[in-house]
Amino acid sequence: MTMTLVWQSLLAGLANSFIYAMVGIGIAVIYKGTRIVNAMQGDFAVIGGMTAVFALSSWGLPYPVGFALGILAGTATGWLIDRFCVRPMMRRNAEEDAFLLLTIGLAFTIGAAVLYFAGRDAHLLPGLGGSGSVQIFGAFMPVHAIWLIVISLAVVFGLWAFYRWSIIGLSMIAASISADGAETNGIDVSRMRGYTFALGGAIGALAGILVTPLIAVSYQMGLGITLKGFAAAILGGLANPLGAVIGGLVIGVSEAMAVVGLSSGYKDVVALGIMLIMMVLMPNGLLGHAGRKGG
Repeated sequence: MTMTLVWQSLLAGLANSFIYAMVGIGIAVIYKGTRIVNAMQGDFAVIGGMTAVFALSSWGLPYPVGFALGILAGTATGWLIDRFCVRPMMRRNAEEDAFLLLTIGLAFTIGAAVLYFAGRDAHLLPGLGGSGSVQIFGAFMPVHAIWLIVISLAVVFGLWAFYRWSIIGLSMIAASISADGAETNGIDVSRMRGYTFALGGAIGALAGILVTPLIAVSYQMGLGITLKGFAAAILGGLANPLGAVIGGLVIGVSEAMAVVGLSSGYKDVVALGIMLIMMVLMPNGLLGHAGRKGG
């Protein structure tokens, strides 16, 4: 085993880390704003990636337009789920486990719909910056992976500013903490919840568009990427988008080391096994109580 091989695996793990982080960020955003655990976040990624693929390949649209349509599709899907599924259940005072079952059912429904309309074939998008690579200490990293990392970090810090300084962001947090108190202060709780699902859908779709040049998107991709994103969100603190990045780094680097030291077949076992051990030892996540609360 050479250091170049180790470094190459680490760079690949770093790119995967931010893929998982982006999905985890979407899970954290929806939980932060609604206290609903979203088990279909990876399917937002499938919707965004597939929309961008067909915008380019079937409709002949330029990349920026396809990129925007993919995000718009995820945003619209998130809003529709809140409008036609979550709100009726809220009015009937559904329990938390009912919402989890809802998102699981929606994940299978979306996967089946993608299979029906797009078929079994997996699809790739061209990478941002083309197919070029950058050499780093003897190893190579695709230019697109660098863009993925930069955009992911921009999303994290943009969300931090949004929740800290914007009226809508503060209202979304207030609505999730105490719906009755928020309504007393003139906040439309239903609208804030809709904004939360739309934002989560947009982030999920963006993750799908960014991952599709690296991992081919297909109808069955949603579940696997949801599990890794959920692991990242749990490790970082379920209501903390920044924590999802830290959790994603733990999962991605663990996978990379498993591939180097064992084989690629063990990467999922090692990564999720580390998550289980850390959750037993640190049940509030890597950032402790502040991370669990989103602070």
